[in-house]
Amino acid sequence: MGLLRKVRTVIEIIFENESEQKGDDFEKYVVDLFDEKYFSIVQWTTDMARKHTRFVESDCGPDLVLRHRPTNEIFCVECKFRSNLYKDHLHWSAPRQLGRYRIFAKDNEIPFYVVIGLGGKARKPKRMFCIPLEETGSPALPSGLFEKFERSSKKKFFWKNGVLK
Repeated sequence: MGLLRKVRTVIEIIFENESEQKGDDFEKYVVDLFDEKYFSIVQWTTDMARKHTRFVESDCGPDLVLRHRPTNEIFCVECKFRSNLYKDHLHWSAPRQLGRYRIFAKDNEIPFYVVIGLGGKARKPKRMFCIPLEETGSPALPSGLFEKFERSSKKKFFWKNGVLK
């Protein structure tokens, strides 16, 4: 392997690790916005494929499956952090991911939300959006679509009438 190729490989590994760390940091940030008094974590995907070379089916599901304690309602959340927009669109998933999320929501018959942090740091995003999966028409969302789901990035989540806010 040539020196240039080795350097590229090292850079790719560093970028991938940094990206994974941002994702983990944002997930933890989002979890902390769910008050334990009102929400329990039913499942938290651990992304086992990062540790192994084998495909892990459970990694295809959402990051979090939560239960609203007072009503016993279950819903799921996929967490995504993006540093910025690209061509005035919020690129939040790959097309295949979006398809898997839709299948998961349909098969499990539970509400599915995409919580996106935008700008700032993963542990302190400048902006945050809580978008119902059925409102995401594609993996790249125009500002007119995602901005109507903006919420304070510091405010605790609440569940009212079957809707996450």
